Amino acid sequence: MRISKDPEIRKKELIETALRLFLKKGYEKTSIRDILREVKGSPGMFYYYFSSKEEIFEEAIKYYVENYIKGLIEILKDERISLVDKYNKIVSSVIKAFEDLRSFSKIYYSPQYFPLRVKISFEILDKLIEPFSQLIEKIKKDPQLDSKRCAVFILYGVYGLLHENLEIESSYVKGIMDFILLITKRILGIYEEGEL
Repeated sequence: MRISKDPEIRKKELIETALRLFLKKGYEKTSIRDILREVKGSPGMFYYYFSSKEEIFEEAIKYYVENYIKGLIEILKDERISLVDKYNKIVSSVIKAFEDLRSFSKIYYSPQYFPLRVKISFEILDKLIEPFSQLIEKIKKDPQLDSKRCAVFILYGVYGLLHENLEIESSYVKGIMDFILLITKRILGIYEEGEL
């Protein structure tokens, strides 16, 4: 007997399954049939929600990014963890995101997906500005420092450095994040003598 699900639940299930398979097998080695096998669905069901494998790929990336943003915001807002732990968790999240997006496929970094990458990058930055500026407001030493401008400056600086080279390794990402940490400490006046 076929199980009937709410259309939004079914669509989300397809996206989550596609995401899991794309991360595990890559875009090229994942077929629509693989996705349908996992959800016990039919081609008609798939094409009711998506016109192609490319469309579900884009939706899976958007879903991944939504969860990535939520995770980063939770870290920034979590008052129970220290600044050092926040930093370490954020660095781990950024490295994992780069590794995950790379595992999706080289297609994600192709010219065809450049507009999507740019859109997603700016969505991430825009959604992080407010929680990051709130954190800066709490830890800055100089009351004259504009927390929001500082957040924009730092976040867009991270973006620029991380995206200057698409073939980056985890150690490179960690190096950039460490550099940004030192600059941020200096800007906020929370560095120790001998740093920078």
